[in-house]
Amino acid sequence: MQIFFFSAVETLIIDVIVWSCFHLGIGFWASQIPVEKFDPDHWFFQTFDWEKGGQIYQDLFRVRSWKRFIPQGSKLYPNTFSLQKLKSLDPEYLELWLRESIRAEFCHWMMILPGFLFFLWNSVEVGWLMVLYAVANNFFPIVAQRYNRPRIRRYLELARRDQHRQPVIFEQQAAAVQ
Repeated sequence: MQIFFFSAVETLIIDVIVWSCFHLGIGFWASQIPVEKFDPDHWFFQTFDWEKGGQIYQDLFRVRSWKRFIPQGSKLYPNTFSLQKLKSLDPEYLELWLRESIRAEFCHWMMILPGFLFFLWNSVEVGWLMVLYAVANNFFPIVAQRYNRPRIRRYLELARRDQHRQPVIFEQQAAAVQ
């Protein structure tokens, strides 16, 4: 329900400034949360059966064709992790990547919520457009994270399995040399 009234130009300027502040502020806030707080085993960040290991996003939205064009918020904040490219198959790195992907998804879900505040100074129609903007603007980054995470989980499972097998192989090779 609109309680503040401004001219159309003032409202537009306020909307742009407020959205910019929300995007930057929520991004900064999320970057300050310790990565350990993002639990890869939390039910919300698990891959659901209907997601088919992330394949649903490729089938419906062709995510592989556009995900590389999503701007990286990590470039805006110091000492943040980039999800742009997988740089290692080390289990520790993959675990960090997994948690950072959860942080990114969490951040984008949080960026949708302020859309409802725009009803305070916009008409009902424009308020719904602001909510639609919030959903549309954050939909693709969320889809990209939900698409990538099952793949990273598989890489992590393989890396952990290889890490546990490697000492056995080393011991077998050492015994063969002696």
